[in-house]
Amino acid sequence: MGDNGNAGLGAPELAANEVLRSIAAGAATLAEGARGDGVRALQEALGAIGAIGERMTADGSFGPKTRDAIVALQAAEGLPQTGVVDAATIAALDRHLARPAAPRALALEEAMAKAAGLSPDQVAALGRTSPAVQASAGPSRNDEGYFKDGDKLPQVVPGAEPDPDAPPPAVDSVGDRPAATAAGALAADRSARLDEVRRALRGDAPALAALDRLLAAGRLHAGALLPNLATMAGVQRDPKLVLEGGIDPHLVLAQAIRHVDNPLRVKQGACHGTCGAGTMEYVLLRVDPAEFVRILDGITREAREVTLRSGRALRMPRNAILRDASGRVDIDRLLQSALMNHATAMSWIFDYDNPEDNDSFWAALGGDSRVPLGNFTSLFQDIMGGSYTSVSSLLRSGASVAADVAAAMERGERVPVLLKWDGGYHWVVAEKIERGADGAPASVILRNPVGSDSCQGPPPRAPVPERGGRFRMKYADLAAHINGATLRG
Repeated sequence: MGDNGNAGLGAPELAANEVLRSIAAGAATLAEGARGDGVRALQEALGAIGAIGERMTADGSFGPKTRDAIVALQAAEGLPQTGVVDAATIAALDRHLARPAAPRALALEEAMAKAAGLSPDQVAALGRTSPAVQASAGPSRNDEGYFKDGDKLPQVVPGAEPDPDAPPPAVDSVGDRPAATAAGALAADRSARLDEVRRALRGDAPALAALDRLLAAGRLHAGALLPNLATMAGVQRDPKLVLEGGIDPHLVLAQAIRHVDNPLRVKQGACHGTCGAGTMEYVLLRVDPAEFVRILDGITREAREVTLRSGRALRMPRNAILRDASGRVDIDRLLQSALMNHATAMSWIFDYDNPEDNDSFWAALGGDSRVPLGNFTSLFQDIMGGSYTSVSSLLRSGASVAADVAAAMERGERVPVLLKWDGGYHWVVAEKIERGADGAPASVILRNPVGSDSCQGPPPRAPVPERGGRFRMKYADLAAHINGATLRG
């Protein structure tokens, strides 16, 4: 190979290597099976942007992990996902290497604020620097290997998060909360199991009150909810919850019962881009609370793992245990971290880090944590069971996607939708379609997983009386702002 100059490369890590200069000039490519200094320089460059983590060294051998990193980079850049390093791929890598660390971190701070629905002033009021800025936009720590540096993780909130009990009225505006009924006495076996749950709550008054409401509404008389709660009550939690997070085991059960009683308690958390995970958690609580309890029980046992309906395993990363400043109660943080870690795991290089609120590769490339539409649908299907599909306004008109969402709501479904939101994107739940006098869709009731919504900024919307993150949007605005949705079938 002759000397091709720097072939327009700005990053010295790339320009210093003859092989990579040749690729940038269009004179060569690199693919799986290649070896040498060019591959080693490529791997070091991928590591510099967080695409290759601590579990792999730059060994000069282009294997499956290097190929996975290249495919992910190509996908993020909208390039053909060939896994082959060509001139366009090198140019994309060069752009990311040229991006200074501080602006990347600030972009992440801004993106998290948008995802949480916060203004810059509200972010400043938190009185802290985001974990992303603290980490100087470096790659996230990986939870495999049991976080040998776990003692260094920031314990921003050493005590339990304030956990107010504010049950909604017997029937809310969406009409899905059953009123108390004369359900009759429990069967003897169920009564015994209910007593097990009561004892495990250790006198926790708000949780006991929530349990009484579930009983009065007839929700414990049949089905798997009560058996699953009793199983959770009788199994020890992961000792690390207590030792590393200061989480009393009874709190996991207590918070689960109160979430089942009032799903509007689910919160995404301030400055954490977990809107997709919060949306999944909320829909699961509404649709199948017994499965919510089973999954939460599994990930908080010592194995920190549960088998989903699809047969795939959902695992809680250890970095979810320590409390953060997101404003979420413990079970929201634990479950959402597990969902984020799973949903972004397109390959080994994706590894969601709860304290830093990033997944290393996407955060480094895009400036925020994210759950892509296809990944969301795949995990949602794993959790809910059955068949789900993604629809996107990138391939169809927004009006067409909104019409599918409206039809699903008419069938009684709660639909996760991805909206264009204040300059970014945000997952919310479409819950109810409202029609005008002419029978045409007029407005939609949706729920913001942040748990509250000031309804400032785009898209246009207004809060509903019971709040809890719910808001009303004109149907025309839904069609104008919808980016995608996950639908059954």
